[in-house]
Amino acid sequence: MSTSPSVLVVGAGPTGLTLAAELCAAGLTCHVIDKRPAASDRSRAFGLLPRTLELLDLRGRAEPFVERGLPWAHAALGDGKGWLDYGRADTPFPYMLVIPQHRTEEQLRRWAVERGARIGRGVELTGLRQDAGGVSADLTTAEGTTVVHTDFVVGCDGAHSTVRRLAGIRFEGSAYESSLIVADVRLAVEPDPVVYARMGRRGMVVLFPFGDGTFRLIVLDRERMAVPVDTPVTVAELRDSCRSVLGTDFGLHDPLWMSRFRSEQRLSERYRLGRVLLAGDAAHTHIPSGGQGLQTGVQDALNLGWKLAAHLRGRCPAHVLDTYQRERRPIARATLRTTDLLYRFEVSRSPAARVVRSLSTRLMGLPLVQSAVVDQLSGLTLRYPPLPGAVDGPVHRLVGRRLPDAALRPAGAGPGPGAGRLYELFREGTFVLLDQSAGGVCAGAAQGWADRVTVVRGRAERTDLAEALLVRPDGYIAWAGHGGGTGQLRHSLRYWCGPARPGGGGARAGAGARGGTAPA
Repeated sequence: MSTSPSVLVVGAGPTGLTLAAELCAAGLTCHVIDKRPAASDRSRAFGLLPRTLELLDLRGRAEPFVERGLPWAHAALGDGKGWLDYGRADTPFPYMLVIPQHRTEEQLRRWAVERGARIGRGVELTGLRQDAGGVSADLTTAEGTTVVHTDFVVGCDGAHSTVRRLAGIRFEGSAYESSLIVADVRLAVEPDPVVYARMGRRGMVVLFPFGDGTFRLIVLDRERMAVPVDTPVTVAELRDSCRSVLGTDFGLHDPLWMSRFRSEQRLSERYRLGRVLLAGDAAHTHIPSGGQGLQTGVQDALNLGWKLAAHLRGRCPAHVLDTYQRERRPIARATLRTTDLLYRFEVSRSPAARVVRSLSTRLMGLPLVQSAVVDQLSGLTLRYPPLPGAVDGPVHRLVGRRLPDAALRPAGAGPGPGAGRLYELFREGTFVLLDQSAGGVCAGAAQGWADRVTVVRGRAERTDLAEALLVRPDGYIAWAGHGGGTGQLRHSLRYWCGPARPGGGGARAGAGARGGTAPA
């Protein structure tokens, strides 16, 4: 860690590793440090939801996760009868992927290292100073303390973030008084179905299989929620809670680990202070209801990564880096509100709450309600509000929304095999201009942005997309319109990518531009 990286990432969890992979893929030097001497085998999170898998697919990295997890389309509602059907979702990944966090981190670490990231363990950040020229970080190991100079430091070091504390950024919110139990256990009898949940007057128990004979067990026992969080969990306690809620303990035995925890709901007052940024649990933390924690962290990293890389390489105006906080902090605030309501709904013992829980379970059986809930939990409904100055003229309904995947057919091609998929266009992490117009008018308007935009002339096999789309590296639509809107397109290109460069020639041709094939 003696050389000076462009970016120092503190925290080698899912957020930090994803960010490091993105930055290194863009040609930056990135070092990741973590004070833990080794990666933990205790998986806090245990799943990836559809939008997170889509984002990984944009970089060609989703397949290794799917191979090592359990795709499960039916999320039990807790009444033993109904479930949320993720198969309804309009996505290449219509399921929740049950995968322990240590396997997720293993794949993200491999991605980051392949891209050139350096990861140092047993390295603690003990000091932080910044000025207009960069950041000086004191890194302490068993051998002593060294000083590293870097352009930016990003805190991905969790709810008790050292980066946030040293930067003096407030972490606003509060802790819940009640405690829950989480454990990884073995079972003598496998549940049917293997992803199993029940809710009753005593509380709720949920089981997720990890595919190696162990199960994640989550226990919300209303009789034990007042137990102090530092009180050790016992096997007898787990068995009693399971029997009280489920009527059986499935012969649970040989726990790998057990823990009682108390959640917090907190949000950083800001995500950026000069050359210091925060992402993941360092920026926001909340209860695990809905499985949103890991998802928001990875999505933070994929929003920040391309912006920070473009900023450091001089490929965007200065204001683009500030859009990270403007886009992601409201998402975290909304997630905190939603998870807080879910938690209060789950733990309340009042008669009114029991009635609401029963009615809610019945409502989930309605197709429209179920589809709306699945899309919300999956992350497919997220929309970034239009930013002032980003769009010239009326805002198209697609701006700020995710680009759905679809087969892609080259310009002028007739029936037959296509050129690939839309998501394959984002492997290099550039902006993509998809021009579906007959004459390719919008493609010509991208002159001068060759190093920042990949132009694709072709047609996506969907009917709900605009004639032309400018899509960001993270798969969200920056501009949508038609061949007559080239002036508006150039305005959005200048907002996100800076001025056109004279003599730069046309933008790079991607899949379909000359009837070729999509990148692998």
